[in-house]
Amino acid sequence: MRRKNLWGRIFLTAAAVSMLAGCSTKGGQTTGGSSSGETKKDGEQKVTIAVWNEPNKDEALNMYAQAEKATGIKVEVTVIPESDYSSKLNQMVSTGDDSADIYVIWENDIANFAKAGGIISMDDYLKNSSIQTKDFIDAVSALSAGLGGTYGLPWCAATELLYYNKDMFDAAGIPYPDNNWSYNDYKAAAEKLTIKEADGTTKQYGCTLPNTQTWWAGIGGAGDKVYDPSKGQMVIGSGAVSFVSDVAAMAKSGVMPEPSSDTADLFASGKAAMSWQGSWNIGTYGSSLPFQWDIATIPTDKIKYNTLHTGFYSINAKSKNQDAAFKVIEYLMGEEGQTINSRSSGNPSAIKSIAEKGAWKVESATSVKNWEAMTDSLKAGVFGYTCLPSGVTNNAVSEFNAAVLGQKTPEEAVKKADAYAKETIGY
Repeated sequence: MRRKNLWGRIFLTAAAVSMLAGCSTKGGQTTGGSSSGETKKDGEQKVTIAVWNEPNKDEALNMYAQAEKATGIKVEVTVIPESDYSSKLNQMVSTGDDSADIYVIWENDIANFAKAGGIISMDDYLKNSSIQTKDFIDAVSALSAGLGGTYGLPWCAATELLYYNKDMFDAAGIPYPDNNWSYNDYKAAAEKLTIKEADGTTKQYGCTLPNTQTWWAGIGGAGDKVYDPSKGQMVIGSGAVSFVSDVAAMAKSGVMPEPSSDTADLFASGKAAMSWQGSWNIGTYGSSLPFQWDIATIPTDKIKYNTLHTGFYSINAKSKNQDAAFKVIEYLMGEEGQTINSRSSGNPSAIKSIAEKGAWKVESATSVKNWEAMTDSLKAGVFGYTCLPSGVTNNAVSEFNAAVLGQKTPEEAVKKADAYAKETIGY
């Protein structure tokens, strides 16, 4: 997955960047691009879809290749690097570029694109569609209601999870975490799982330091709203102070590492017993870790909280092929398309009845037994920090890390992060 760009301004200033016509792909293979309004010879329809991740190289797991077969519509995929994705889509919308018929839009862009008329409402299409909109997880329905229409349909649903090393829990004689674990259970276990060297340095951490995603999971769980969708504002306060204070105390005692430039995965390397990470790491780890591991939901503090991560299939308002674009989206949002996506990405569908069938369970992750952790996490999922500007959330994490290092108090860090958000977004 990925993080985002500015939510509070409508579009980035247009910059001199290369256009995307020459970098489309076919079934994961690079081909020449062309205007979305073109059709193939003999009148065959074609649509182009803009994404940030490469299609699966296995054609059976390439949902775009399968959409082409199922609909008879030529599907070309334009892959834009993740680091440039939001800014390039903003530029395309602001200039009326029609080279992509379908955008997979991030959470922080969809409201802006809808308000600017860059994407269309799909409500008229959905009236006679097979897409199960009434079966979406609650957060998706709430997002559409806030936008005043269905401007995007979620390609998947991912959240944060607690990953734990079963071998380390066994050695310490501690029962495994479950989906009802409290935040206090987590802190107590982290202390017991920490092993120190004779000189007082930590040999085995009880848990890892929060990353960009999991800082917000902890703050939301501590009671802060994090994001107010009605106002487009960051909302942090006592919950953030509480969670930052806890992290600072655990880092000081050696239960978790201090912030540093070292980005090594301490959990994967067997140096930390627990880690809060994105659900997509299940597929990354698979059977590659040299120990037995499993997952549980993020421990519950004041509330059970999870951030939803996804992208939304949306139709370019300038597309000359909107009917064909919706037909492709309809396949991708149907059971076959969603099942292929889940098997390819390891992410559940945002359509509950499809997610319940479990196609997202990563077969290579043979040590995982608690698959219910995923569906339980989705129930608590909200579109939180992902709807905010990445500059705002990254600045806040920098402030939190400074507090963990003792360079300022948690209260000062939260106050400065809040002030920066207000100035940047403008409220």
